[in-house]
Amino acid sequence: MLVVAIVSAKGGVGKTTITANLGVGMAQRGFPVTILDLDPQNAMQWHLGGLEQGEANGISLLTAARAKLMDACYNSPFGVNFVPFGNGGEKQRMRFETLLEQQEVWLRKKLQAAKLPANAIVLLDTPPGPSVYLKQAIHAADFLLVVVLADAASYSTLPEMEELISTYGHRSQADVGSAYIVNQGSQRQLAQDVLTLIADRLGKRMVPFIVQESPQVEEALAYERPVLEYKPDNPASLSIQKIIDWLLAGLKSGR
Repeated sequence: MLVVAIVSAKGGVGKTTITANLGVGMAQRGFPVTILDLDPQNAMQWHLGGLEQGEANGISLLTAARAKLMDACYNSPFGVNFVPFGNGGEKQRMRFETLLEQQEVWLRKKLQAAKLPANAIVLLDTPPGPSVYLKQAIHAADFLLVVVLADAASYSTLPEMEELISTYGHRSQADVGSAYIVNQGSQRQLAQDVLTLIADRLGKRMVPFIVQESPQVEEALAYERPVLEYKPDNPASLSIQKIIDWLLAGLKSGR
């Protein structure tokens, strides 16, 4: 089982969109994929469908000691399984966060107990910035993907993200690996200048393919579909497919 956490230091960078489409693309390659929504916004359901309106179940309701992760799992019509955050209300969210604070490896243990196939890929979608959810995700992950935009605000968050990775990502045997995806790339001069700065700072940890800006990404969300399924030949879809191939090749080789 391979666990990849998709994280960001700031909101509005398209992290959930990237997570959903990475999962769908990996499933298209034959991998059993499960996506976990660790963001209280509970937005993954709008990308993957498969839930009845008002459905409350999700990972945040699994506070009982014997609760199993896959009890909250749904089948998406797009080839992946996913566990939503859930709609248990504010008091339940607070109970869940207290549990996560008290048990730093709660998610890691739940994933191990789920007994997923050996070639399974688990993607963890997280809220932006430091949180108990980010800490759980990094403790559970084999690899981190940080999503940023090609703008000055994202560039300014790189030191904060690096500190979070360093603080949460150290284990007794090795540090958790990481790479950065630049989303919504454009040909504007400022964006190109920022890309140069990001590349200079990150070196090989910057994914070599930029997710191209495309209005069809928002169109796909309006139809509650991943853009890889909605418009597989558009620039954003094609760049995401390249990122998936790069990521899988790198993880297989231990890059």
